[in-house]
Amino acid sequence: MSFFDIFRDNYPPLVEQASAQIQQMVETGRTMFAAATAYLLENEILNEDLKQLDHTINEGEQKLRRAVLEHLMMRPERDLVFSLKLISIVHEAERIGDLSKSLAKMADLAHSPRLGPNVAPLRAIRDHVFDIFNMIHEGFFKGNPEEARNIMTAHDAIKQEAAQYIQHIANEPSITPNEAVVYAMSARMLSRVSSHLANIASTVVSPLDQMHRPPTAPEAP
Repeated sequence: MSFFDIFRDNYPPLVEQASAQIQQMVETGRTMFAAATAYLLENEILNEDLKQLDHTINEGEQKLRRAVLEHLMMRPERDLVFSLKLISIVHEAERIGDLSKSLAKMADLAHSPRLGPNVAPLRAIRDHVFDIFNMIHEGFFKGNPEEARNIMTAHDAIKQEAAQYIQHIANEPSITPNEAVVYAMSARMLSRVSSHLANIASTVVSPLDQMHRPPTAPEAP
């Protein structure tokens, strides 16, 4: 069941607005993530206005926060858990835009093009995050609980992959301090984008007090 289907045939206006707005925020975040990581990891020209796209995401978050407030003022006795989850979801979507901008800044911080064997693992992590972007429509918007759990499992794997990569970089004598900073911070940011997507998916299968955690297993170290 979709996160939005708890109302079944009695959708308040907030639900219709929220579904469309969150989809737009996630898709805009994906566009930003694609452009930023191509700039950072493929040394491509940055062909998107990340600041403007992030502004669009921020506006979406503000609109939904206002809509939730208005909804609760009119119906304070109902839909409180839904509204609290919705506030969390839009915050997660907003953070993807911020992290994408930060990934692009890593490219600006670098002293040289990102090439060689130490970049290949970052590209693999990036590709795994794209897999989660591809899964989020089925797992969250269509409310497929199995796919939502798959997203959280995939994130745990990405988190471990990023942690192992950072440990490798910290002990790699052949790279410069600048490369170590750029690569390690980029790995952490890629993992955080994955985390925010997994947190969105968690709202499908987890109660409010257990959101952001796997529903059947403890969080991986």
